[in-house]
Amino acid sequence: MDLLKDIQRRRVKQGQKIPFKRDVFNQISSLVKRYGLKEKILDIIDKIEDYPSDENLKFVRVRLKTPLEGSLFSLATGDDYAVTMSIIAKINNSYLKFAHSPEEILLCKPLYGLNPSIAPEKLRRYHFETLFLHERAKIENNESNGHSTGKNK
Repeated sequence: MDLLKDIQRRRVKQGQKIPFKRDVFNQISSLVKRYGLKEKILDIIDKIEDYPSDENLKFVRVRLKTPLEGSLFSLATGDDYAVTMSIIAKINNSYLKFAHSPEEILLCKPLYGLNPSIAPEKLRRYHFETLFLHERAKIENNESNGHSTGKNK
């Protein structure tokens, strides 16, 4: 490619609008505000197991995400800011920005522990409980077929 065409291509690309995406802080801050989450959720995050028991999760159907309406920029009170930052610090993985409910916040760590490379399209579309049960079923299926994954239940 010659230099002139390369310069033209770059200028066209620079002029394109890039949609703004909500970052993890604004996503979690919106959830904290919408559900009125307080510091109690931090204790729950500390106590949640890497692999919740079958009693806590019941597979009834494939759950899709419920839409989360919120602003792109979140204005948080001091308390909400502290809770939001603490949640982000405790979870600290890439799935957190796809959470649409407090339940999904709690499932971020266990889901990430099972499979840290789930496609973003799946994380946007399916509820984390459905994804968690699917990933756990895959591991159990591999173990029952004689393939060890190295994961402990």
